[in-house]
Amino acid sequence: MVAEATPSAPSLLLRLLISAGLALLVSLALVGVAVDRGFRGASEGAMQERLASTVFLLLSTIDLDPAGEPTISEALAEPRLDQPGSGLYAGAITPSGDWKSPSLYGLIEPPRARLIERNQTLFRGPDTAGNYYVYAMGLGWEQPNGEILDLTLWAAEDPERYRAEVAAFRTDLWRWLVLAAVLVIAAQVVVLVLFLRPLRRVAQEVRDIEAGERTGLSASYPRELQPLTANLNALLATERDNARHYREALADLAHALKTPLAVLRTRLETAGGERHGQLEELTRMEQLVRRQLERAARSTRRTLNQPVRVMPVVQRLADSLERLYRQPAVVIEVDGDDRLTARVDARDLMELIGNLMDNAAKYGRGRIRATVARGKAGPREAGVEIRIEDNGPGIDPAVQDELVTRGVRGDERQEGQGLGLSIAAQLVEAYGGRLELGRSGDLGGLAVRIVLPPR
Repeated sequence: MVAEATPSAPSLLLRLLISAGLALLVSLALVGVAVDRGFRGASEGAMQERLASTVFLLLSTIDLDPAGEPTISEALAEPRLDQPGSGLYAGAITPSGDWKSPSLYGLIEPPRARLIERNQTLFRGPDTAGNYYVYAMGLGWEQPNGEILDLTLWAAEDPERYRAEVAAFRTDLWRWLVLAAVLVIAAQVVVLVLFLRPLRRVAQEVRDIEAGERTGLSASYPRELQPLTANLNALLATERDNARHYREALADLAHALKTPLAVLRTRLETAGGERHGQLEELTRMEQLVRRQLERAARSTRRTLNQPVRVMPVVQRLADSLERLYRQPAVVIEVDGDDRLTARVDARDLMELIGNLMDNAAKYGRGRIRATVARGKAGPREAGVEIRIEDNGPGIDPAVQDELVTRGVRGDERQEGQGLGLSIAAQLVEAYGGRLELGRSGDLGGLAVRIVLPPR
């Protein structure tokens, strides 16, 4: 059986961009959160300083009358304290009474303030009642009679100013962070495209090698890729040399065996009938040697075969078989996509389809159909499916699995199509495909399905 093709995976560039983009976004988000928290802390600190300044300004102008009630002896230096509803408020509290700035006039929910201990300060954010920032300071005020009264000065501010500042800052912050992210991602795309250009060139040169336009990879690659390209070139050279050596060795072996076998055959033929059994054994030995040589030759195929168009091969074999089998006449229907190619050796493809179509012509009843279709899609090239059907008696389903099992000689199991199926099964298996036997739905005879996997 053939392992299923792995699903198409995202490109290396896409993976790097996604990982780098996610890391960048997370980093910028953390930076944005940290900067936002820092700005809010600084804004609150600045507000506390403003309110403390207002309290000290109030301290420089306030006085207590003999009854202990606070009074302002002169005009306030902060105009907002004299403007009703300005958002800045202040006041003074003593056990005898209190004073409030004119800016509190008409305010429905004024800031809450109370006496606090001497030499203490208080700063709090918006509360649930008034939603104000309040700063208060506890003092001890000495009266002319020597009595020391508790005095609390406070200042409050509407938080809308603070919120508006924070909102404006956040808008600018995230706008600039987004712009920075876009610029950094664009720079990453440019850098990664330039960085991965040698890898794309390797892939393109490998495709050129597959198409037969190159014999190896070029040497002008970065230092990090040179071990890879050098090893690939060495592998390709070794594969070519091994295939050539195998072919030469097999040719020498065939030539060396041919003459001794011919001499033996001649002597046995001239020796008379008593050597008839030995002549049959010699014939069997010749067939065995020829079959093993062909099997060994098939095992020397290259990994990077050039694509071969399947339909012209099928059509050429169909024309030849129709001319060969005239009595009785054999009609062969050929159908399929003329653009489909298979990465197999052209001689192997010819032998594979030729064996199956010849079997169909011999043992069918005069009608054959050959179909070439696109197979399962792959990440680079789709697979190919070849289906050959006839209207003959077919094969007993009980022995179908044995006929396509590697190492089983079909001609010893059943007369007829066994040997061709055995050879075809070995060829398909050598290319990582599979051969399936069944019954033709339309013609009623044997249906042979060849599945060559996607690249």
